[in-house]
Amino acid sequence: MNGCPASLLDVSGLAKHFPVRGLLPLGPVKTWVRAVDGIAFDVRAGETFSLVGESGCGKTTTAKMLLLLERPTAGCIRFEGEDIHQLHGPQLNHYRSSVQAVFQDPWSSLNPRKRAGSIIAEPLVINRQLSKQEIRQRVEQLLIDVGLEPAAAANYPHEFSGGQRQRIAVARALGLQPRLIVLDEPVSALDVSIRAQIMNLLMDLQSRYGMSYFLIAHNLATVRYLSHRVAVMYLGLIVEQAASETLFTNPLHPYTQALISAALPAQPGVQQERIVLSGEVPSPTHPPAGCRFHTRCPSAIDRCAVEVPPLREWEPGHKVACHLY
Repeated sequence: MNGCPASLLDVSGLAKHFPVRGLLPLGPVKTWVRAVDGIAFDVRAGETFSLVGESGCGKTTTAKMLLLLERPTAGCIRFEGEDIHQLHGPQLNHYRSSVQAVFQDPWSSLNPRKRAGSIIAEPLVINRQLSKQEIRQRVEQLLIDVGLEPAAAANYPHEFSGGQRQRIAVARALGLQPRLIVLDEPVSALDVSIRAQIMNLLMDLQSRYGMSYFLIAHNLATVRYLSHRVAVMYLGLIVEQAASETLFTNPLHPYTQALISAALPAQPGVQQERIVLSGEVPSPTHPPAGCRFHTRCPSAIDRCAVEVPPLREWEPGHKVACHLY
């Protein structure tokens, strides 16, 4: 991206800890699951910012906090400069309209008892004072925008393929003209043959409407193709953050290096060294002291076991949390 666009969303010190109780559900808290443990990032206007990492690292919990589905244990989320947890009335409605979501599974995220037109129209009916004709026209235009025929409005979800269902989910998210869309593994449940179609659709819509995406994904090829900037999470913390091409061509953190080495090469026939990590991911209820990755890191030094490395800027726009740097 050219220049440095203004931040649309600013996250600082964000944490979410879940209580773990004994046998009785209302008994005393025995310990806490540190799903997200103090992270900071920003999403700029018109860009795609991605969060990647293994299952259980805290990506989905972070997305839920952005969508107000979970309340943070600590930290602050600012949207257009305003703390979202201090919003009420019209300001809160504005935030909910401005931040929409497309979920992973297009089979379960659409109501099977409603026609596609009703599914897309629902946010408009709830949040906008529009006539039936205006809603119908808007739904038809949204279907065209995502590559479907207006006549598809009369069909039920089971009459569509997986890719078509995800297009309907995208159309529903676009209805309120949001400034930010949270994409939760938007193509992972689709056949490989149609993933590229949905990714190209998302990029085309972003170019046309100038909205931002907050993408969480496992597939690094998807992340590299869609993203402007990427943050890598491990056990509730961000360990590296950089522009997409910088991260994939010059990963600094040993965990990022291992992730990228495990992915398929960008070009057929390219040989790349596979980094195999030892051991298992530690429990988020009892994370290791010091650097949380040191128990599996092939480059760990004595300092890693006792001192938490801060996320520091190694070069302009490239941050890493590692004592090696």
